Amino acid sequence: MYYYDEFGKEFKDELSFHEYLEEIDERAKWIHIPSRSLSVLTVSGHEVLVPDMEGVNMKDLLADTKKYSGLLLQFPEGMYPLGKTAVSTLKDRARIKGTALMDVKKSVLADILNECLQVAKGDALLRISEGKVRGVLSGDEADYAIISMPKLFMVASAYISGDRNGEFIYGYADHNMAQITWKIVDQKMTKAYADLMEEHGKKPFGNLQTFIRIVSSDVGASGANIFYSILDGDFTIVLGEALRTKHRHKQGLEEFSENMESIFQYYKQKLRDIGKLCDIRIRYPVNALSEVMKKQSFGKKLIAETVERFKTNFGEQPCSAYEIYCGLCEALFFARKSGSSPSNLVKMEEKIARCMNVRWHDYDIPGEISL
Repeated sequence: MYYYDEFGKEFKDELSFHEYLEEIDERAKWIHIPSRSLSVLTVSGHEVLVPDMEGVNMKDLLADTKKYSGLLLQFPEGMYPLGKTAVSTLKDRARIKGTALMDVKKSVLADILNECLQVAKGDALLRISEGKVRGVLSGDEADYAIISMPKLFMVASAYISGDRNGEFIYGYADHNMAQITWKIVDQKMTKAYADLMEEHGKKPFGNLQTFIRIVSSDVGASGANIFYSILDGDFTIVLGEALRTKHRHKQGLEEFSENMESIFQYYKQKLRDIGKLCDIRIRYPVNALSEVMKKQSFGKKLIAETVERFKTNFGEQPCSAYEIYCGLCEALFFARKSGSSPSNLVKMEEKIARCMNVRWHDYDIPGEISL
């Protein structure tokens, strides 16, 4: 079992990725239960109450749980350690939020959760996988519905291999989400991008390559999301926000299949946003890049590295917001270089995509600015 909360696995071939998802899914289970029937205990002082699990070193399992959530979840069907990925969704079921909850003692947090769970409404859907509760999701299908991860990624693979002449690049999975990336042949998209550059008096930086990444989660961390990017020379251009399928109602897999069919049309529309960036003139691009990144809560070190790379590539003379956006996308390179997890890189890509539609002129500020 892969029961450590910090577990993560990279895959060098597509088959291994699919086999892993099947393996995990076969051992996992879903439990639908009234939220009020849940109760929370600390691991410390209650270790002996946790039943043994076949093939699991219980001492290691509980030590790992102490290191992260420090909690156990009890319900009529049993008792399990609470995985790190389940903490936020358990708070959702208890209808409590706040950063202060991260600082209180585990025993205090357990008491708060129990008080709130006693008056919780509706049902909870528990995802139990690899020895722990990994998600405490809404039991209402209008809020959350199960989409089989093995089936979802098989649908994606079938589409990519059938219509897009895809080349597997990378696969990754942890307890939070799974993702797979292909390089694809998409002459329509590369032509549309090149035509857009020409229309705005620009040229691609180099050879154009297109990539599709599929990301999903069965613990509420992500919908079934499709990311599309273009590698323009050495620049990875994030083409807007992901095409999303939410885990709601019973049509998730069908909706995802439809989204796979409509990738090109969706991202062709997103190219219009790239075109709008080309039309926005910025007088102080270095300041604009720095201020946008600060507003979006990028870290100081990452801002400094990204800004310096921008100066090297584009200088400090007035330019369009498009060049600044290209520079912003370089933040992914530095985040990857510094060891950011694949899950955090996905979140960063989403953050970068949201920057495409900021009010750029609001950040076009003269003078010296501090990071």
